[in-house]
Amino acid sequence: MTKRVLLLIGIAVFFAIPVKGETIAFKALPFPLTDVRLLDSPFKAAQEVDGKYMLSLDADRLLHDFRVNAGLPSSAQPLGGWEAPNCELRGHFVGHYLSACALMYASTGDERFKQRADEIVEELAKCQQALGQGGYLSAYPESFFDRLESGQKVWAPYYTIHKIMAGLMDVNQLCGNAQALEIDNGMARYFKHRIDALSDDQMQMVMRTEFGGMMEVLANLSAVTGDADQLALAKRFDHHAVFDPLAAKEDKLARLHANTQIPKMTGSARVYELSGDMRYHDVPEFFWEAVTEHHSFVTGSNSFGEMFRAPDVEASDLVMNTAETCNTYNMLKLTRHLFEWEPQAQYMDYYEKALYNHILGSIDPETGMTLYYLSLHPGHFKVYSTPTQSFWCCTGTGVENHAKYGDTIYFHKENALWVNLFIPSELQWKENGVTIRQETKFPEEGKTTLTMKMGTPAKLAINLRIPSWTSDATVKINGDSQTMKLEPGSYA
Repeated sequence: MTKRVLLLIGIAVFFAIPVKGETIAFKALPFPLTDVRLLDSPFKAAQEVDGKYMLSLDADRLLHDFRVNAGLPSSAQPLGGWEAPNCELRGHFVGHYLSACALMYASTGDERFKQRADEIVEELAKCQQALGQGGYLSAYPESFFDRLESGQKVWAPYYTIHKIMAGLMDVNQLCGNAQALEIDNGMARYFKHRIDALSDDQMQMVMRTEFGGMMEVLANLSAVTGDADQLALAKRFDHHAVFDPLAAKEDKLARLHANTQIPKMTGSARVYELSGDMRYHDVPEFFWEAVTEHHSFVTGSNSFGEMFRAPDVEASDLVMNTAETCNTYNMLKLTRHLFEWEPQAQYMDYYEKALYNHILGSIDPETGMTLYYLSLHPGHFKVYSTPTQSFWCCTGTGVENHAKYGDTIYFHKENALWVNLFIPSELQWKENGVTIRQETKFPEEGKTTLTMKMGTPAKLAINLRIPSWTSDATVKINGDSQTMKLEPGSYA
């Protein structure tokens, strides 16, 4: 790939979903997916094949375990893999699926994804009502939480609850489904009642078992409802064994299950944004630095057999099950938070590296099946999921990954625009009445062209990322070369 990059801007004579409750001032904001549309590229091809797979899944089969757990009739054939009736994580993929439908609807405007999401939410509401347990909803019984709270072995029940609640939140926010928010509020009430009965020591014991992004989804829920109790409940998921060393800027990640930790960091970031408590700023910031600088491969991915090892391990230690896809999905989510706080090029340099080398490479461009690991072991091959018999964690994040490529290409704040990624796309910057079309064949060619169209003249600040891998960048406006500082790893 050439190291020369040419940024062309042609000038001819763009609305974000508001979030409630933030106590900090964001320096940059993402555009809603509804304002960004992908143009022809491998990214759009991945989006399309992902959508085709999503629509091939049968809603009754997805709902089967929920209906059985609620005592409702179901004649659907059960799914296999991690959604099988005897798997203790059953139901987790349905949460991811709801998120993916909401994301795909926002990204494409295709009503089929909204209809599918609305259908599943309506049936989940019936399951919640049938359970009659103060808001409980899951595809497995409450006894899983009894086992968790008594220290018995159980496979991550809060992990699955997070996926369901997050999926419902996305359907509420991106599809306008009020019933999804009602279900989420009921679930929050149920778990508040359970958790309020636990001492701090008991809660810390519970968190020895993977709990996903419970802190994040409860914080997000509080931002929508304005319910301070939900934010307080989110803070109960402050896992001291992990958070305390990070707050002290100590890297003690070795031998920890990698992806268990990353969603804790996005939760911490969200609590910081809603509370202003610097503990929840410093923890994810140091974690990101430690992981990207000392625990990641050249592809931007991480983990050996799902685990962190000691910092700066040698490449000779590579094994077949390296680079779990879920980890990169969550690291990219965390990176977006840090960029909102401080829009620095280092964050988007990492984002680009991980997006192109891992996420885009994690989907079969013909079938839409996705990878658990994108192995870095020399000579190893890709092992894709199956349509109805896998449903690994990375199948869940997999259907989301390729539905939301438009979420980070551009950021903005007032009259300033950040062009972060070189992905063919069109942006409607509605607040400033500007349409921006980006055309590029990157990385096959080290060039991108931005064409701006506006009804009336406007003064705007356009921040163009000069990637750290460049050595001789050039910017032209209407064909004229510009004299400006173009330092690799910065914004011009």
